[in-house]
Amino acid sequence: MAIAKKLILAPLFLIVFALLVSQLSPFLKSYDFIFSLSINTLITLLVLSFYVLISCFLFVLFATLAQNFKIILPIAFLSALIPLLFLESALALVLAVAIFVSFLLTFLSLANSLKSYLTFKPEALLGPAIRSLAGFLIAAVCLVYFLSANKIVAEKGFQIPDSLIDTALQLSTSSLPSVQPEQASLSQDLIKQTVKDQIQTFIKPYINFIPAGLALLLFLTLQSLTSILNLLIYPLLWITFAILERTGFVKFEVEQRPVKKLVV
Repeated sequence: MAIAKKLILAPLFLIVFALLVSQLSPFLKSYDFIFSLSINTLITLLVLSFYVLISCFLFVLFATLAQNFKIILPIAFLSALIPLLFLESALALVLAVAIFVSFLLTFLSLANSLKSYLTFKPEALLGPAIRSLAGFLIAAVCLVYFLSANKIVAEKGFQIPDSLIDTALQLSTSSLPSVQPEQASLSQDLIKQTVKDQIQTFIKPYINFIPAGLALLLFLTLQSLTSILNLLIYPLLWITFAILERTGFVKFEVEQRPVKKLVV
């Protein structure tokens, strides 16, 4: 029964983590989305950030309840194998190693915290572990994204997406006097091609740095979104342990310890 209680969150964690990894495949096929200003792209990134944070929450909660290296290590290993189901082998292997190391480092840090605390406060004990694990996983995702983008740029080169140029031109020409539709269309196409050529000429010497820049931009975006969503983790931790205590799943013991004071 004790083993069952320690493993009860493992299947849920693996399912949510599999959903997270399954969201990565579209991101690795193109770099265009990073330049998109659409609501759909924002929603997609929010969903990805949500899965990252919930995966971290479930792993830390599972590790806290298990507190056993022999139980946690196999689950961490299984989660690291999940990318092999959704990504191409080279990228999947890199992500698998990064994931396993992230979970291992998080557990070692968490185990140390759980051995040294005086009063169990889930927000203070588990919150930092969830936040740091989210950073590790985002860094792992961005590493794989960098490798993917680097391969795409090496094979196909780099082109500024037309959607980004169109948006910039619409903003810059919205205040210009109105003209005939035919003239406006011709002028717009000419300006668009001129701007695109100038940008491509400007970035050509720096094309080898483009994948790293894209990966950094993705990291900052996901880190910002998860930081906002992380505000929900603290009340969620409090509610979770309140429910676990009310249902008798866990219990707390109050200890009285002797205190040594100096008297002169």
